[in-house]
Amino acid sequence: MTEQRAFIWLLATFNLLLCALVVLRILRVHRKLTTAPASHAVSKDERALERLRQLWAEARLAFAPDIEADPYLSPPPEKLDALLRRYLKAEAGDADAAARRLRATAEWRRVYKCVDLHQPNMARRLFMHGTNPGAAMYFGDYGLRDRTGEPVLVGRNLHCGRRKPSDLMVPCTHLRAALLVVERVACECERGASYILDVSDPTTCADMAGVLAGTRYWDADGAVDEHASIAEGRAPSPSVGPHAAHHYELKPGMPTLKEALGLMTAHYPELLFRVYFYRPAPIFQFTFAIFSRWLPASTRAKLVLVRQGDEHRHFLSAAAPGGGLDAAALPIELGGRGPSLGGDDFLARAVARYDAVAAAQRGRKRYRR
Repeated sequence: MTEQRAFIWLLATFNLLLCALVVLRILRVHRKLTTAPASHAVSKDERALERLRQLWAEARLAFAPDIEADPYLSPPPEKLDALLRRYLKAEAGDADAAARRLRATAEWRRVYKCVDLHQPNMARRLFMHGTNPGAAMYFGDYGLRDRTGEPVLVGRNLHCGRRKPSDLMVPCTHLRAALLVVERVACECERGASYILDVSDPTTCADMAGVLAGTRYWDADGAVDEHASIAEGRAPSPSVGPHAAHHYELKPGMPTLKEALGLMTAHYPELLFRVYFYRPAPIFQFTFAIFSRWLPASTRAKLVLVRQGDEHRHFLSAAAPGGGLDAAALPIELGGRGPSLGGDDFLARAVARYDAVAAAQRGRKRYRR
C-alpha cells in the first residue's frame, strides 16, 4: 500500500469511527427501566411516569390533530410508556424536563416534517443521488433481526476505491437520509436495536470489488454532482427536503457529525443496545484506542471490537443483547452463513424494504399525511 493509499484509508477509518460514535449517542443503550433494586425506587419511577403521562397528554393538545398521524409520538397504546420512559431516562427521571423535551421534539418534527419519512418511495428518493445528491448513505436496516426480532442495522465503508465527484457527501441531504434510518428503527423497535459496522479493509472483501471499481448503489437513478452547493450555501438541486437552512452551510466531516449528534440525541433518546465494529483493521484499532480514552467507561462498554473468529463471543452469542443473531441469517461477510451483503447491495435491499413497509402501512391507513 502506497503512502497515499494508507493516508486515505486512515481518513476513512477515522470517519467511520466518528460516525459510529454519533450513532451510539443517537440511539444509546436501552435498559429495562421497570426493574429497580428497591421498592421505593420503583415507586419513584412510577410516580414520574404517571406525571409525564399527564403532562404529555396536555402538551399534545397544542399539536392536534396532526400529532395523531405521527407514528413516533403517537405509537400504539401498549408502546406509549416505552417512549415516555426513554425520555424520562434521558432526563434522569425528571418528568417536567422530559415533557419539555417531548414538546421540543414535537415542534421540531412539525417543522422538519418527519411524518413524511414514512411516505411510500421516500427511502428511494432520499438514498439515491439522482434525487438527493450527496446523501452518501452507508448504513441501514435491510431486514436483519436478532433472536428476539429486534432490528440490526448494518453499515460498511463506502468511502473507498474510485470515487467520482457525485459520490461526495453533501451534509443537508445526508442528514435527512440518515434521519430516515433513525426514524424508522425508532418506530419499529420494541426494546432496542443493534448496529454492526464492517470496518474491515475493503480490499480484502471479494464482494466489494464493484465498490472499489467505482460502482455505487446510489447511482441507480442517476448520478448528480451538487457538491458545489456546500460552498454556495444553497440547497442542492434536486434534493428532498425540507432541510434546516443552516444545514446548507455545514461542511462534511466533524461539523455534520456534530449536528447529527445534537439532533438525534435530543429527539431519539435511548434506543440502541450496542455498536459492534467488525474486523477492525490495525489502523482502525489504533484510532479506536486513542478515541476510547476520551470516553466514559460506560460508553466504552457499549462499543465492541469484534475480530474475525470471535463472532460467537459477541453478536452470535445468545447472551448478547437481544439474544444475539442466528448464524444462518447473518451475512457471510460478517461471520455468518447467511446471504452475502453483496458489496453495497444490502443498502439497495434496505431501500426496497423501507418503501415496501411504508406502502403496506399506507395501505392499512395506519398513518395519514
